[in-house]
Amino acid sequence: MAQLADLDRYLPEPLTHAVLPLARLARFKTGQMVMGHQDDTSDVFVILDGTLRIELLSRNGREITLNDAGPGELVGEYAALDEQPRSATVTATTDATLARIPGAVFKQAALAHPASAEWLTVRLVHILRSLNERIFELNALAVRSRLHCELLRLSLDNGVIANEASFAPSPTHAELANRIGTHREAVTRELSYLAEQGITSSTGRKLKVRDVARLAEIVRAAAGEVELIQRANRAGIGRGFD
Repeated sequence: MAQLADLDRYLPEPLTHAVLPLARLARFKTGQMVMGHQDDTSDVFVILDGTLRIELLSRNGREITLNDAGPGELVGEYAALDEQPRSATVTATTDATLARIPGAVFKQAALAHPASAEWLTVRLVHILRSLNERIFELNALAVRSRLHCELLRLSLDNGVIANEASFAPSPTHAELANRIGTHREAVTRELSYLAEQGITSSTGRKLKVRDVARLAEIVRAAAGEVELIQRANRAGIGRGFD
């Protein structure tokens, strides 16, 4: 069972040492909201166990999925750093155990030590790079190419073994549509085409990418040498993959 002592696996040592005395365990059930968009709170949460979904909800009820986060990830640090309302809604997609850290404590501790400040800076730059990548995809790529990018991103996040990657439970077609700014029917059509080509297969709630290298080549042909492809290259996927 996850404990506060697990913080030292995810935060730099000076930051763990500073926040641990004031951190508290928080447990959430599947579907329970951790924080709401525009909430005036500033606690920072470190995920010790389980997964969370970060999303926005439009006025007409459409859900826009920004990211899914698992063990070791942080949520809520934006409000702690800039003292503004929450920028998104965060909901538990499984039962989750989090370390809750008061926002003011996290900010002071993160900025007080060079190693902690560098760690936080690198983390924020990584988020910016990811957002740049998604902005490019939404504005420059067709729906099918956006889905290819998302499947490649999921493959890299979940781990590629022998040129295959599996997700179980996999995102539903509606959830994939929310991630890439389209509708469920478009995702269903393209997944059927990918299955016909032998690139993916699905059984129940398990989705398998059977040829990650080929998927990477399709993404490269549509998007060029974007950050996602560079990440695949570093993982040995795509050109030169055996």
